[in-house]
Amino acid sequence: MAGKVEVEIVTRSHAILSASSAERWITCTPSARIEESLPDRGSAFASDGTAAHAFAELRLRYLLKQITRAEYLAGYAATKVLYAEQTAEWMHADWDAVTSYVDYVMAEAARLDARVIIEARVDYSKYAEGGFGTSDALLWSPSTGIVKSIDLKFGKGVPVYAEGNVQAKLYALGGLLKLGDKAKVLSVEWAIVQPRLGYVGEDSMSAKDLIEWAETVVAPAAKLAWEGKGKLVPTAKGCRFCKAAATCRARAAENVLIARRDFMSNPDPRVMEMDEVARILPDLDSWMAWATALKTHALEQVRDHDATIPGYKLVRGRANRAWSPGMDVPTVLKAAGVSETDIYVSPEPSVRSVAQLEKQLGKKPFAELSATTKLVHIPLGTPALVPDSDPRESMDKVGEAAKAFGLEK
Repeated sequence: MAGKVEVEIVTRSHAILSASSAERWITCTPSARIEESLPDRGSAFASDGTAAHAFAELRLRYLLKQITRAEYLAGYAATKVLYAEQTAEWMHADWDAVTSYVDYVMAEAARLDARVIIEARVDYSKYAEGGFGTSDALLWSPSTGIVKSIDLKFGKGVPVYAEGNVQAKLYALGGLLKLGDKAKVLSVEWAIVQPRLGYVGEDSMSAKDLIEWAETVVAPAAKLAWEGKGKLVPTAKGCRFCKAAATCRARAAENVLIARRDFMSNPDPRVMEMDEVARILPDLDSWMAWATALKTHALEQVRDHDATIPGYKLVRGRANRAWSPGMDVPTVLKAAGVSETDIYVSPEPSVRSVAQLEKQLGKKPFAELSATTKLVHIPLGTPALVPDSDPRESMDKVGEAAKAFGLEK
């Protein structure tokens, strides 16, 4: 009889010198300690990936005969319940993406005749203080002397490539150190599977070369990073997910200096030449990403932490009219004498929006209907950070909260 399956959402712990941020701290060594004091930002994309990893792990453990069929089915049902919010909008292609990752792991295990460790904790602290990570699938093939780390990336926005990937190399390094006492490891391989982008990338190097990289590149950078020393070195790739990206002085200075260089090189201040445009174009994405991050940071500080930015205020953005929540719109409209033809949009039987019904009935009849039925309300607009010169009134967060709970005087 199968044992009871316990399924829970587990948040992976992260080292200060984590593999996932190594691309950054190896190049920009002070960033590791700067990030340490800043809060993590969760995202729907991260939750999506967590769900995908959970289903993939369960499936692999069943195929590798680490759990019985009964345990797999019970675990699968429990996992679907736990991750119902994350998977609510998954299509067949998303579930197929999980399957394609599982198929790749099993195919590689067969090719290498390898033992497979799922969700393997790998430790590379020999070269980076406190350094560890989790390899989604770690393969060890004594017959070929190959250690292989496989990483599932479930995102479908930013592609992640395997060639020279620092995170993947550290996972492989940790795998090499973990399995080094089993037999002589001749070479290491790593793969990144990003199934929703149809990508499978692979890279490899000899075990000797990987150790040399760890000694000459990782260890010196890790020592500086651990001590919070070194020079801030902004890069497009390194800054993308850095928690300090919005307020980093080095990044701001670099963007401003590049702009000054490119805009001041031509003695004619009126127009830009095409060679100036050519110099500026490669930097635009980085500039816009920095500007967006800085604006988001400023808004969050004022909105969520009551910070004050001189010359700026928080206001409510424009909000569109909507049907009042909790109201049975078709029933109320029918009771008010509105025909089904006017209520529903053809050919699909969906209720018209407020704007659509107003256009259908006419402004005056609709205004009268709204006044008698109380069906329409205007929700609060999204908070926006604007200059003090903006004519809109500043938000009154205390007053809004009191009104929402019926406590206003």
